[in-house]
Amino acid sequence: MSKQSSRGPAWEALRQAVLERDGYTCAYCGREATTADHVTPKAQGGRDELSNLVAACLPCNSKKQDRVLIRNAGFNPRWLDSLW
Repeated sequence: MSKQSSRGPAWEALRQAVLERDGYTCAYCGREATTADHVTPKAQGGRDELSNLVAACLPCNSKKQDRVLIRNAGFNPRWLDSLW
C-alpha cells in the first residue's frame, strides 16, 4: 500500500457512499464497481471528497493508477437520473 492510500473507517464509509451514489457501476467501463477511484489522484493533490471520487471496477482502478483521465473525469451519466 502506498503512502497515498486511503484506509480506515472514514474511508470505508466514503467508499460505500460513492458506490451507492454511482449505483455500483464503474465510471470508466460500466461494469460492476467495487472500489472508489480518485478523479484527481491523491499523488497529484486530489482529496478524499465525494466530488473527487467515482465508482470503479478493480481492473479500471488499477489500470488508471495515478493518472487523470480527461474523457471521464468525474462524470457519470447515471448521476443525471437523480436530477430529474
